[in-house]
Amino acid sequence: MTLFQAKAKLIDDMKLRNFSYNTIKSYRRKCTQFLDFTKVRDTSWLSEKEFRAYLLHLGTKGLKASSINIHNSAVRFFYEVTLEKDLNYKRVPHMKEPLTRPEILTVDELRSFFAEVVTPKRFAFYLNLYTSGLRISEMLALRTDDIDGERMLIRVRSGKGRKERYVPLTKAGYEALRNYWKMYRPVNENHYVFPDATRTRPMSLGTFEAPLKAIAKEAGICKDPTPHTLRHNFATHMLQSGTDLMTVKEMLGHASLSSTTVYLHLSLVDQSNKRSPEELSAEFWAEYCERNFIHV
Repeated sequence: MTLFQAKAKLIDDMKLRNFSYNTIKSYRRKCTQFLDFTKVRDTSWLSEKEFRAYLLHLGTKGLKASSINIHNSAVRFFYEVTLEKDLNYKRVPHMKEPLTRPEILTVDELRSFFAEVVTPKRFAFYLNLYTSGLRISEMLALRTDDIDGERMLIRVRSGKGRKERYVPLTKAGYEALRNYWKMYRPVNENHYVFPDATRTRPMSLGTFEAPLKAIAKEAGICKDPTPHTLRHNFATHMLQSGTDLMTVKEMLGHASLSSTTVYLHLSLVDQSNKRSPEELSAEFWAEYCERNFIHV
């Protein structure tokens, strides 16, 4: 099979399995990098030898084990599905990844952070990341009809693995969203809650990631938080306030319970907080309203 034929079949194979756009883009790029490394013209010459050599090559580039494993998965799919070549898992294994604990902000750091958020748009965005535990990609993809103000739920239909789920919508989060909408009126035909300047697409990740870091610095926070830090805080505070592990797993949209247990460790070690995201967000929202003379 020529390189052109193999690359075309790879795309078709991923589409047949209904892979997400981001997964298709990522796998295609990583498989192209692998083929560039091997310099083969005919994929029939590819064997486990080239695969092993490529993984060892990636190890010399200073990449994290998690990054190398993503390359491994992409090329493995290319071999087994597109090229129909069987692989011995013992000869081309995934790297063992070190167990790391997510960094979270203390309650005082959270309070200081939200005290520095000025614009209604950012406040609504960051507050709902914290109170609903959404990934930033899920928040950016949020549409107006995903917000159920009667049942106080947010529907996530663009979740990881294309799994739909519901997450809690707090009163403070809902009021912050209403205040933002009233101030900006971002009406658009696709009904995005946070549309970009063209009103045709959602805003980019950088629209909220860079400002979050700047705001944290202004708040005197020495840590280096990202939007995902607020999701970590949500999970930890839900467990600290008494929510069971399985419920938190479903809220976060985790496929495996092991992904959620890292927060159980944090909640058991740190007993300084017993207040839920709903309780704390009500406090942060009340302080924001007082600073900005908002009457709700």
